[in-house]
This record gives sequence, C-alpha cells and structure tokens, in this order.
Amino acid sequence: LIDLTTESQSSVSIKVYDMVGRLVESHESKASNLSSFPIGDRYPSGVYNVVVTQDEEVKTLRVIKR
Repeated sequence: LIDLTTESQSSVSIKVYDMVGRLVESHESKASNLSSFPIGDRYPSGVYNVVVTQDEEVKTLRVIKR
C-alpha cells in the first residue's frame, strides 16, 4: 500500500518494474483521487522498483515482496 500526500493537483503516475526492468503495472490518476494505492497483491515474491512521478518530481522505491 502506497500512501500518497501532495499539495499539487497534477496527475500522478505510478509504475512498477520487476528487477529485470519489465513494466509490471502502470497507473495514472489525479492526485485528489489517490490517498493510498494498493500494489503487489498478485505479484510473485521478488524485488520491485516503484516509480512515482508528479510534474517534475520523481520518487523511486525499492520493495521486497516475500
């Protein structure tokens, strides 16, 4: 679950990649519609990179699913 807090009303893009670099999931929505976003419930065990982008700001999170 990703908790998202932002003051901007721009759209937010969430992309999830596996460690090979394949895009596993992609989601884009207005920031006002995303307070928390569930990811990974159907993914196999492994390490994933979650890239959250809004305007010019990009955050990357490394997530381990056991």
